[in-house]
Amino acid sequence: MKKRPWKKTALFLGLFLMLAGCAHRPDALPGGADTQNAAMVQGESLVPEGGDREAAGSSQKTGGTDQGGSRQDSKTGEPLQELEVHFLDVGQGDSTLVICGGQVLLVDAGDNDQGIKVQNYLKKKGISFLDYVICTHPDADHIGGIDVVLYKFDCGTLLMTKEERDTKTYQDVAEVMKEKGYQKRLPQVGDQYILGDASFTIVGPYREDEAGNNNSIAILLTHGENTILLTGDAEEEEELDMLFGDIPLAADVYKAGHHGSSSSSCQEFLDVVQPSYAVISCGEDNAYGHPHAETLDKFRAMGVQVFRTDEQGTVTVTSDGQGFAWNCSPSDTWKMGEPTGNGGENGQTGESAGGTGSEESPGESQETGSADGTIRYICNVSTRKFHDPDCSGVERMDEKNKLSVTATREELIGQGYEPCGICKP
Repeated sequence: MKKRPWKKTALFLGLFLMLAGCAHRPDALPGGADTQNAAMVQGESLVPEGGDREAAGSSQKTGGTDQGGSRQDSKTGEPLQELEVHFLDVGQGDSTLVICGGQVLLVDAGDNDQGIKVQNYLKKKGISFLDYVICTHPDADHIGGIDVVLYKFDCGTLLMTKEERDTKTYQDVAEVMKEKGYQKRLPQVGDQYILGDASFTIVGPYREDEAGNNNSIAILLTHGENTILLTGDAEEEEELDMLFGDIPLAADVYKAGHHGSSSSSCQEFLDVVQPSYAVISCGEDNAYGHPHAETLDKFRAMGVQVFRTDEQGTVTVTSDGQGFAWNCSPSDTWKMGEPTGNGGENGQTGESAGGTGSEESPGESQETGSADGTIRYICNVSTRKFHDPDCSGVERMDEKNKLSVTATREELIGQGYEPCGICKP
């Protein structure tokens, strides 16, 4: 019988093509469908469980490490985009600017007289759009400048709590939101947001508390191996809530809660966070004595390096995903705040010059206090006690320690003041 070698050749060629086709199935390649699904199961996705994965789109990033040890994006093989965090000097207030990969997050904007200062800082950085704005809670020293910022800059996502205030400061913010068509998004613990090659997770508040400080939005920034924790004015009650949550709170950098007040940064919280660095945002010679000695003593005992806006102005830190670079050396004074009759920078508190009296924070001195009965209490900035205006203790008080305020009882206690034992305000 005559041999037909072409049959053997055709059989070999068909087998080769079959094998080549299997080898080129898309889901068999690294990064294909099977690999991607496995990464999501392992928690690599930056979208919260139950969240909208489509909304995150291609912005999801997964970190990796090259042979030299530097953090890399596993998709591109390129080094992580640098993260910048600016703890702005806004006197006795709070404002933090975060930039990564061209995306921008602004957390609070100081008091009413600081809005233009924050605006100018953003312009100097070449910022024209804010991807995220967070109003941690509606105290004037946190949202006072937000109306200016929202009016001057377009914003993608505005995060605020449900809490509203019957104050001019809050109404100013509400009016700008209405004018520009902004709707606030309520924080949900566990929600995550992409910020370039970084992300931030909502870690508080867990519940709506009667005290405004304990309603503060708290976030954990993650960039490669580095973490930064911002807690607004959260006090011990909210800090303990966060400890009982499911989100790990260990952080390299901790922005000291409530301007370094002893009402925040409880030891149980610090024992879990274990920060290497702490940043305190407060005004020089502020009326509250921030930072308090108790907080500084805890930081010192734990070996935490401290940066302070009252001593060093705006503090900036950059992250490459593994380490940090600061624009100044840590403070070595360990000096507690010394309360005075001034309520923050330039003696301004709550509202800007020419505005109405604030109801959110201990405010105007007796010389500038309202004469129509809006003064609620008289504080002794030396003993840290507050009194009814007609208390006998007020008459014996040294004038230099006397501070007339429009704040509520709960707000004063939240600021570290104690009620007088005689008049029991």
